[in-house]
Amino acid sequence: MNSIGLISFLFFCFLGSKETAAESFPWPEVLSRQEEYVKSLQSEEGYLSMTPFNTKINPYFNNIALWGIVDNPAYSPTVKKWILWYVKHLNKPDRFGVTGSIYDYQVKSSSEIVSAQDYDSSDSYGATFLSLVKRYYQTSQDKIFLLELEPELNLVVQAIYSTLDPKDGLTYAKINYRIKYLMDNLEVFAGLKDWAYLLENVYNQPDKAEKISADAELIYRSLQEMWLGKCFAFAKDETGKLFPTNTGKFYPDMTAQLMAIAFNLTSKEQAELIWSDFNNRFPKWTRLGHPDSFPWSLMVYAGAKVGDWEKVLAYLNSIEFTYGSMDYPWPWHSSEAGWYLLTLKMLPQEYLNENRK
Repeated sequence: MNSIGLISFLFFCFLGSKETAAESFPWPEVLSRQEEYVKSLQSEEGYLSMTPFNTKINPYFNNIALWGIVDNPAYSPTVKKWILWYVKHLNKPDRFGVTGSIYDYQVKSSSEIVSAQDYDSSDSYGATFLSLVKRYYQTSQDKIFLLELEPELNLVVQAIYSTLDPKDGLTYAKINYRIKYLMDNLEVFAGLKDWAYLLENVYNQPDKAEKISADAELIYRSLQEMWLGKCFAFAKDETGKLFPTNTGKFYPDMTAQLMAIAFNLTSKEQAELIWSDFNNRFPKWTRLGHPDSFPWSLMVYAGAKVGDWEKVLAYLNSIEFTYGSMDYPWPWHSSEAGWYLLTLKMLPQEYLNENRK
């Protein structure tokens, strides 16, 4: 039986059994184990693969994975190595004419990696990287390192702005793919706010920081204009037309709504509407019964943001019974680990007591 088949077998066994109490797992140990999982993805050169045995290097997924460990000073060297690898592989320009973007890569051997000559998006890769750098600085206070990186970070910002539409401040996924996704622009909103923080606190450029903050605020207002009464449009085209959202469709319609919660776009009322709709449409998500082969740990992070700890803990148990019991095999990967860690680090203190039985 292959690993996916075994996961499915264990999952259905789990569905038929009584759910184990949340405190059956020592969550601090689970958290530490997951941090080590992320570290295990890194090569000597600094890049991370999607899994310990995978050959794909996806910079976007890696940024999110490292969000999960960047607050722990013990892993600052891991994050720093990735930051150095990332800036070393910036395109100047790429085949689309964008400077400051980064391609996906494939590991061919221990001494050879090959560029895919493409990326999923130029806006999200750069934005999530800026958020990682900001978090790295907050943990390490390594100002000298960041000062040395300023020229490269400016190129990353340039890549984000290369697809920005000045009419609404939103970014297209790519120069040659002119769709403004809610998901991408949530990441750009966060990334520009984090870049403004670095301009203010590291680079002593308050005027530039103010301008970047204003651009981030425009993104926020434009995203709020995509609110349809009970959910957000998941995308917008270059004519300004909003894509109709069917929240009964898991991806990208509903997952975009969960991203809105995760990135603090939603008001309390909006979050409650989205969370209620999600649970009504996908009631088995805490037992991994959502219609996708990936675990989508973003779901549980959104649950933590709204404070639905009963469902959060049920999902965490499901992950540990399935993926955790087999050392997190595929389709668990780097980005899943990042959202999972961010959730574990939000758990109320009562669940982080290692002596709890």
